[in-house]
Amino acid sequence: EAIRAKTLRPQAVYGYFPVNSEGDDLIVYNPTPFNAANGAAPQKIEIARFSFPRQPTGEYLCISDYYAPTDSGQTDVVALQVVTVGETASAEFERLQSADNYSEAYFFHGLAVQAAEATANYMTHHVCKELGIPVNRGKRYSWGYPACPDLSDHQTLFKLLPQTAQIGLTLTDESYQLVPEQSTAAIFAHHPDAKYYSVGSLDRSAQILG
Repeated sequence: EAIRAKTLRPQAVYGYFPVNSEGDDLIVYNPTPFNAANGAAPQKIEIARFSFPRQPTGEYLCISDYYAPTDSGQTDVVALQVVTVGETASAEFERLQSADNYSEAYFFHGLAVQAAEATANYMTHHVCKELGIPVNRGKRYSWGYPACPDLSDHQTLFKLLPQTAQIGLTLTDESYQLVPEQSTAAIFAHHPDAKYYSVGSLDRSAQILG
């Protein structure tokens, strides 16, 4: 039904950028000098920077650790991606809600969310193939989760991938949430040791009670 009615429109924008890590930061360079280097050492021009939290205990993990540091003499690459199933999905959910067809609305909403996640997985596999690495290597980290909780980084991501406007993606003014809702944005770390982990507790009730 979604295919027939075109209520789900999976689309994606992605890009590769030269990077180096510096402590907890990931420095993103302008790719143009690298594309025109012709074997010469390209000039590293910083155009963006992401700062990630580090685990306060345990392995002290941080996403930046999965990339070559500035003093390594190497330049690494990061893949950034944004996917969506389109504004049509939100419109269809609202239509079903307005028609008091609540069960069908929530079933469709669940399908749309899973379709967006499936699109993100598809793109991750596509990136792995283009990088020539196994599809089960590396990890994709979406902003808003413990390893990279700062949703304001979506602003930086959208500047690096301006094509997001072409697939109808915007951000909310105050919380930097993706619009349409059924969308995801992520950074892909291709390092073989990359894994998912938590950075402290997200439960702030103890702080509030204190």
